[in-house]
Amino acid sequence: MEPIPADVRIRDQLSERGVRDTAPRRAVVEAAVRRRGRFTANDIVAELAARGIGRATVFRTLDLLVDLGILARLHSDSHHAYTVCGAEHHHHLVCVGCDSVEEIVSESAERLVHEIALDAGFDPQGHLLEIVGLCQTCQRSGAGLSQGAD
Repeated sequence: MEPIPADVRIRDQLSERGVRDTAPRRAVVEAAVRRRGRFTANDIVAELAARGIGRATVFRTLDLLVDLGILARLHSDSHHAYTVCGAEHHHHLVCVGCDSVEEIVSESAERLVHEIALDAGFDPQGHLLEIVGLCQTCQRSGAGLSQGAD
C-alpha cells in the first residue's frame, strides 16, 4: 500500500477539525510540505502571489497549521520561520548553514528542563527548545562560519 502524501494527510486532519478545504488553503499546505527545513511566510507569499493568493491568506493558514500542531513556528528566527513537524513532543536542531531542521526527542533534555524549572521553584507547564548551529554537513563544508548563533 502506497503511503498517503503529506499534503493529503494534512488536508484530512484539517477536514476532521471542520476546516474547509479551499483552493488557496490547499495551495499554502502544498507549498509548506514541499519545503525541507525552515521557511518563512514570505517564502510562501512570494511563491503563491502569481496564483492570486494573498499575504493574509498565507499568514492565516500558517497560523492555523501551527495551532493544529502541523507546523512549528521556530523561535530562534526573527522572520517567523516555520517547519513541518510530527505530532510527538520534540525539540529542534536548526542549521544556520543550510536551513535544515531536525526534530529530536530527548528524555535527558526533558529531565534537565524540568530540573532547571523545579530548582528555580517554577512549575513548568510546557517548554520550547531550539539548538541553533551547524549540521555535520555544513561543518565539513565550512558553510555558515561567518554566521553566529545567539
